[in-house]
This record gives sequence, C-alpha cells and structure tokens, in this order.
Amino acid sequence: MPTARSLTDLAAIRSQFPALTRTVAGAPVAFFDGPGGTQVPHAVAEAVTDYLFHHNANTHWAYPTSAETDAALEHAREVFAGFVNGRPQEIVFGANMTTLTMHLARALARDWSRGDEIVVTELDHHGNVDPWIEAARDRGVTVRTVRMIPESGRLDWDDLLHVITPGTRLVAIGAASNALGTITDVARAVDAAHAVQALAFVDGVHDAPHRLPDVAGSRCGPCA
Repeated sequence: MPTARSLTDLAAIRSQFPALTRTVAGAPVAFFDGPGGTQVPHAVAEAVTDYLFHHNANTHWAYPTSAETDAALEHAREVFAGFVNGRPQEIVFGANMTTLTMHLARALARDWSRGDEIVVTELDHHGNVDPWIEAARDRGVTVRTVRMIPESGRLDWDDLLHVITPGTRLVAIGAASNALGTITDVARAVDAAHAVQALAFVDGVHDAPHRLPDVAGSRCGPCA
C-alpha cells in the first residue's frame, strides 16, 4: 500500500492505477471516460473484493457480517463527509450520479405543478439534465435551458439571469463540466436561484479534481 509520503510522487500515484499501464499497438494509453465511470486504484478493488468475499450481507441485522456491513457504511459516510466538509448523516450512496438525481427529481416533482419552471443548462452532463426534464414532463412543468457560449465553453450568465423567474422552482447546474473542464461560479447561480425562492441542485461530480468540495460553506439545497 502507498504511504502518505509516496503519494506526493506522481509516479507512485500512477502505479496504483492498473488502467494507466495499458498499451495499444505498443504505445501507452489512458482512457479518461469520466461520464462512463472513474478508473480505480488497487486499494479500491481490493476493498470491494474483501467485502464481497468476507462481509457481504444485508444491513441492520443481529449477526456478524450484517454488523460489519453497517460499520463499513458508517465509516464510509464519515470519511466521505470529511472529504466534502459535510456531515455523515448527509451522505447517501447510490449506483451513480444519474440514478441518484433521477430519484431526487421524482421526489421533488411531487410538489410541482403546471406553471412551475425548472432551469437546466447546455453546459451540463445529461445526468444533470435528463432527470429534471423527465420529472418536469411527468408534472407538466416548463423546462428552461441556459445557453452555453461555444467560443469560451462557459455559461451565458445574461441568459441564466433571464431564464430564472419568479416561477422557477429549481436550478440544476454543474460545478465543473465533465467534457470541457469549465469551472462554473456555482455561488452566483445559487444566489440567483435563492433570490426567487427556488432550490439549487449542484452536480459536483467533476469538480473534485479541480478543488476540494465544501458543502458546509455553500449550502445550496440538494447537492450531489
């Protein structure tokens, strides 16, 4: 296992990812297909294998492997809460960002009705667009889309401020583009949403490689 000191060495970090040892036609390659899943280091695969072989069980039962599963989940919540500067009870795990967003969109849409509006953007990954469109369609809600400026790969802020109205119920926005790496001023978008009493939903999946998440410092309603 790598030590804290060795992880300051780029070569040591790369050595932990089997995907980075691939070659095609004799040349080294790396496939960074972020939307399709994240490449994992040895430690992650080993931890998953150990759990499936030795602890795999339903939660909240009075036998050892179930108790071990409960403990592992609680520990994971604590560790991840530390990473995003949140609270363990705020952490929810799921299959992927799109699935989690679909569930949340369905739940929030119960309170929507015809005449309400939600805002999505052209810059966002489909995981933060399609769930809201589907939920809006089910409830007869209007979807308004913020334009992206192709030349800069950034949001058109004038357009965002234009499409957010008193009828807006939710603004879905990404902290960083999965395709372009564009960093978006989430606080500005959240403030615009809150100014009309709307919720803000932030897709932070691709933001973590750029900067440390801080959900305590940017409470914005539902965040993923």
